[in-house]
Formats: sequence, structure tokens, C-alpha cells
Amino acid sequence: MAAIQSNTEFISRLKSLPLEHQHHLAKQFISSVIHLSDNSRLGQLVELLRKPDCSVEDIKNARSIAQSVYVSTSPGSDISEVKFDCQATHFIAQAVLACTASFDQGSSNQQVANKVANYCRMAQTCVGMSHGEDAPDFDKAEEAYNLIVQEQINIVNKFLGSM
Repeated sequence: MAAIQSNTEFISRLKSLPLEHQHHLAKQFISSVIHLSDNSRLGQLVELLRKPDCSVEDIKNARSIAQSVYVSTSPGSDISEVKFDCQATHFIAQAVLACTASFDQGSSNQQVANKVANYCRMAQTCVGMSHGEDAPDFDKAEEAYNLIVQEQINIVNKFLGSM
């Protein structure tokens, strides 16, 4: 099987995978960005993300933690007060919610891995923005985005190569 070279191929390949493989990849995507958050509650998920299989109780606990972090890091109504690093935590929590939601919905293929990949990309983009300046540094954010896209493509290529 040819290696993924573009985001279009990335999306297509993820879409074709069974849900079990998508969950495996989604956990790897989250693992690759969880260090971007200093939220101790999300830190509790690190060991869970390393487990090859998660129990129903593990998934419930992860979802509960993620929901709590998601709500507490919401930008609220005044967008001018948004702190980009806080929003990275928000997107990581959203990635965990997307990953765990599929366990309750019972669908065979919901593009879970692609949703999680995109939330992780947003987290990396937020961290890539400069703080304390007059305006965000979008060049840094674009560079960070491109790096995480390539990292995710490499994760999927490695996974597919091991099958």
C-alpha cells in the first residue's frame, strides 16, 4: 500500500479504516499533543492513552474528565479575552470527547480519527500563536500546523505499514 502523501489521502485512508483502528490512531493523535496542556486533569489521561484496550469504566472516566476540562476552558462570550494556550487545552478535551463519543453511539465508522486529528491540529495551532504581542503570529501557527499534519500522516503511515 502506498504511503500517504497529502491531507486528502490522509482523510480518505482514515475513513476506510474500521472503528477499532480509528480509535487506536485517535489515541495516538491525542498522545502527540497532550503535552501542550498544563491542565492536571488532562494529565490523568496519559496512562489511559497508552493502554492498548480501554474498559468501559476507563472510557467513562476519560469522557468525564474531558467534559469538565472542555467546559472550564470554553472561551465564553468575550472573544477578546481568549488565551490561545487555554484554547489548546479546550481542543485537546474536545478531541478526547470525539474519541469517546463513538463508544456510546455504536456506529461502525464515524470518521473518529479524522475528527480527533483536526481537534489536535487546532490545539497545536493555538499553541503556535505568540502571546503578549499586539497580534498573533500566524506564520508560527501555520508552521506548527504543517508540522502536526506531517506528524499525523507519519503516525498513520507507520500504523498501516505494521498491518
